[in-house]
Amino acid sequence: MTSRRIAATGALAMVLLALPVAASASAVDDLPQPSQAELADSVHDIDLNVADIRPRVEDVETTSTEGDETVVSLRSDILFAFGRAELPDAASAKIKALLSSIPKGARLSVYGHTDSVGDAARNQSLSRARAAAVAAVVHQARPDLRLDVRGFGESRPVKPNTKDGKDNPEGRAANRRVELRYAS
Repeated sequence: MTSRRIAATGALAMVLLALPVAASASAVDDLPQPSQAELADSVHDIDLNVADIRPRVEDVETTSTEGDETVVSLRSDILFAFGRAELPDAASAKIKALLSSIPKGARLSVYGHTDSVGDAARNQSLSRARAAAVAAVVHQARPDLRLDVRGFGESRPVKPNTKDGKDNPEGRAANRRVELRYAS
């Protein structure tokens, strides 16, 4: 867990909030300064676990078996910015690390998927672009692999995008993915 010390000067902040918006610099200079004890009391340790705020690249994949295929599902929410297909360096490094278990010369399918939000044609294009971005990293790291790269848009959900006629954010998140598929 990452710890960051965040200092807040509560007494000074309360005084500043009470000032009129048009206060001059000299009016601020005339304010009483908080004592060392007040400053010390206003400092708090706050533990910020970055994983609680945003998923980490380390948590990008899940691996399962479907018949005779190994399926590594990469969460698009972690790999890509919203509506984008560019991979950050950390995501590229993680993808390269995942390739070590794939047999030499294997056929690897790289399939892009989206949720159902937005225009179907845009989702199709985005899924194809994201699959191509992952495939480019794979090809650079493992040129021995035979790649099949496709985008399926919103046509192959793994969970419902809606439940009881309402939005299903968890289902939509599961559907936004790029899959690496190879013979087990």
